[in-house]
Formats: sequence, structure tokens, C-alpha cells
Amino acid sequence: MMSSTFWPCDVTRSGFCYGWDHPALCVAGVLEVEEDSHADALLQRVARSAEAQALIRICGTPRILGRCVFSSFGRSSYPQPELKMFYGPSQAYSTAYIYYHRHDANSLRFYALGSNGTRLFDLQDKVLRSSLKHSFSHIASNTGQILVNQWNSAKSLEQFIEREQRAQTIKTQEVNAGLKASSKFTAVDKKIQCTIDEIESSTNLFWRVASFVFVHSREFSIVVQQIESRARKLRRLLRGVQPVPNGDVRLESSQYIEFYNTLWIILNDLIIGIALRQFLRQDRQAFLYLFKLAFEDKAVHNIRQILLWLDSWPAGLKLNTELSRFYSHSFMGLIALWNRGFQTIIPLIPMLLSALELGSAFGVTMGLAMVCDLVCVFMAHVQLCYMVSVTVYGQLLRLTASLWNLFRGRRHNVLRNRTDPWDYDVDQLLLGTILFTLVAYLFPTVLVYYILFAIMRVSTILVYASLETVLAFMNYFPLFALMLRVKDTQRSPGGIYMKVEPTEGVNGVNVSVESHALPLTITFSQYVELWKRLAKHYHPFRLVRYVMLGRILDTIPRAYVHSTT
Repeated sequence: MMSSTFWPCDVTRSGFCYGWDHPALCVAGVLEVEEDSHADALLQRVARSAEAQALIRICGTPRILGRCVFSSFGRSSYPQPELKMFYGPSQAYSTAYIYYHRHDANSLRFYALGSNGTRLFDLQDKVLRSSLKHSFSHIASNTGQILVNQWNSAKSLEQFIEREQRAQTIKTQEVNAGLKASSKFTAVDKKIQCTIDEIESSTNLFWRVASFVFVHSREFSIVVQQIESRARKLRRLLRGVQPVPNGDVRLESSQYIEFYNTLWIILNDLIIGIALRQFLRQDRQAFLYLFKLAFEDKAVHNIRQILLWLDSWPAGLKLNTELSRFYSHSFMGLIALWNRGFQTIIPLIPMLLSALELGSAFGVTMGLAMVCDLVCVFMAHVQLCYMVSVTVYGQLLRLTASLWNLFRGRRHNVLRNRTDPWDYDVDQLLLGTILFTLVAYLFPTVLVYYILFAIMRVSTILVYASLETVLAFMNYFPLFALMLRVKDTQRSPGGIYMKVEPTEGVNGVNVSVESHALPLTITFSQYVELWKRLAKHYHPFRLVRYVMLGRILDTIPRAYVHSTT
């Protein structure tokens, strides 16, 4: 018979081995003492410390497992000790070693179960299955997590034992120094948190008005939302330096990655923003010309020419003359009113460009947010004309649906939300016929103007959605996580696999536990979810259906986007 024992790759000393015997035999280290009673007493003293108690809660109580002797390594690159176990399998069982790495907590390397936590390993190698009788394929998720915690905590347990073996005064000085270092960050964070709480609970009129304006302007201003996002990132940086409770290496690694990823995002945002500011300053006149060309020529004169073209029976399409002229003059009046306002702010355009340069100095995301708000403001006339046309179009569609029910002898029941049979009088049928005639003659004219501004609205939404996508990309791109994945996969593990190497030893193979790199699908999971929501909201079929049904086309809500990031 054969039993499996988890053995650290870096342990090559003879002595009394200690570790855990549940859920599997896992050796954490070796104590070089003379008698097993000395080793057990030392381990008991360590187990009574506060740091070890936190480790015991997630790994179980460590104990002396037996005695190991290293005679020679032979030709194997892994240690091959001779064990005499006090607990676990008897001498009748031969031992198959499964080697794992004892990661130092300061290195932020650790093992982690994959996304399917119900399985610890998938043993596909036939030689390995024949040589190892310990089955991992049906280990419960909780049991597998305990075993992974033991691997991650083996080095920390050895450090606790070494600290216990050193002088008590030196240990006390190290612990006090660590507490002082962490208390500095805690004091800074508490001071900032108290300041924020005082601002939020302040009864000062200025803070109350400012908070009211900020909350309500956040609904329609991307700049305000970007300021809030940047404030959250700064608070996240402060939270990243807080001490981790119980020394959980996974939580510490998560905070480490989050801290430096946020730091990298802010620094890259500032660098690109400063470069954009220099670009805007060097080509100021060209940007002023393009700005006037885009918003004055394209968004005013071209729309006015299209309206005049539609009012003169375009392509032989005979629209209703009176209604077409009313539409054309009304929309041109709205556009002329907006153009007069635009002409008054033309002298202020250099100031707007200076404000854009200043905003870019705080990051390219701030510049993009200002561009989004400028697009909304300077395309407001298109939005207003679209709202008028879609309202008229929607009312005509509802009137047509009501007349359809009238001619079928049915009526919509608002209480039960269904159509019921109904007997109409002759006067009602005559009125319905007159209304249907009016709708039939006026609907093509309404439809043509509605399609014009619906196309303009869709184009504006696509530009706005592109800017929002780039803004979300710059705000939440996992740059540091990708660099860490390339540099050291063990600091961002995404699962565990068994590495099998053939050898000339007794078992014929050497088996070690290694970590998979975190899959890119998990790294970019927020972007995948964001892309799904954007694709669902801006899907062409959805846009066409909304246009045909006369529903209002709008951009995706910002809260709907931020909930994924």
C-alpha cells in the first residue's frame, strides 16, 4: 500500500517534522532538536501566541508528526527523506511525496483554488494515478481550502518557531516596531476619515449647498462623475496601506494589487493627460478651427440645408405641404435659437479650450469627461428636435393602434391590460374613419422628419458611447495585474495543477504542486461584463426596434456602467 505526504521543496534537514495530519499529511518544517518532547514543548508555546491562533483557525492545530532522516538525494532534484511517523500511516505503507513551495508571506506568493472550488486537482496522468492512492478528485471545497491554507501558512509557522527560539527581548522589540509602523498609516487614515465624516455631517450652509449641487449634477455631468471616481481612487490608495488582519496573504495580495494598480492608473492618466495638454497648446488654432467647423457648419448649416431639402418634395416624395413647412420652420427656428446662443459664446471658446487644457493636466480621463459634457451641450439642439419628433411620432403610433382596435370592434382594458370585445356606435366609427384618414395622410411627413433626427440622435449616441468606453478603459484597466501575471504567476494564481517529472527513484515520478496563472477571462471579467451591458444597450436590433416603436433613445445610465467596475 502507498500513502501520500505533502513535503516542502526547501526542507532538507534531519530532525523532527511538524505540520498537520488533517485533511492530509502535510509537513510544514523540521525542528533540529534532540528529543521529541523538546520539539513538542516548543510547538505548544508557539501555538499559544496570538499570531499562531489566527493561523490555527484556518489551518488546524500543528503537531509533531514524526522524525525524518536525509541520507542522500540520489539523482532526484527533490528531497527524499526517510520518515518514521508518530501519527498517520503505519510503516506497512510506503510513502509517495507530493512537493509544494513554502512561500514567504512577504513575497505575496500563495496557492489558490481555481474557479471550480469543488475540485482540488484533476489527476490526468496514468502513472501518477497508479502511484498515488490518495484521491483528491472528490475532496470537498472546505477540505481543499484547508489544505491550501496549510501550504500558504507553512513558512509563517516556521517563522513563528524561529522567533520563539530567539531571545524574548529581541522578539518584543520587533513586534513593537511593527506596531509603530502600522499605527502611522492607521492614524493618517483615521484622521482623513474623521475629516470626511465632519464634512458629511456638517450643518454649514456652504457644505450643504455644495453637497446638494454635487449629488444632483452627478446625474448628467460626466466631469462630476469623474471627480467622484478620482476621489474614490484616492481613498482606495489610503486603504491599501492599512494593516491586514490575521496576516491573510490572499487579502494582503489583493490589497497590494489593488493599491498599485490604482497608483499605476492614476500616474499613467496624469502622464497621458500632460502630453495631451501640450498637444492642445501647440495646435490651439487648429483645434479652434475644427471646433467651429464641427459645431457651426456641420451641426447648424448642414441641418438647415437638409430641412430645406425635405420641405421641397425631395426625390419626388410629395409630403404634406402645410405639415412639412410647419416642421421645417419649427425645427429651423429651434436651431436658429441655439445658433444665436452659440454665436454669443464663440468669443469664450478659447477659454473653453484653456479649461480643457487645464482639465487634461489632471489626467486624460478628465479631458475626456469634459469632451463628453461639451458634446452633450453643443448637440442639445439635435436632442431637442429629436424629442419633439419622437413625441409626435409616438402619439401617432398610439393613435393608429387605438384606431386598429376600433375597426376590429375591440377596446383596450386598462384595468386588466388586455383588449376586450366592444360595440361602437356609428358616430364613433365615423370619427375613427376621419381620424384614420388624417393619420394616413400626415404619417409619411411625420415619419420622414422623425427618421432624420433619429439618425442624428443615434450618431450622437454612438460618439458618446465611444467616449464613455474609452473613459471606462482608462479608469479601470488592470495594467498592474497584467504586468504581475507576466512577471510572477505565483503572485496572482488562478488554480492548482500537478507537475509530474519522471525519475529513477522508487516511485518512478516526482510530483509537485504548481500554480496556474490567473486566466485573462477573470482579469478582464469587469470589462467583459461592461462590454455585455454596452452591447446589450447599444445593440443595432434594439436601436432599430426603439426607433420603429417611437421610444426615446438614450445613453446607458452611468450607474449601470459603474456597477460593473
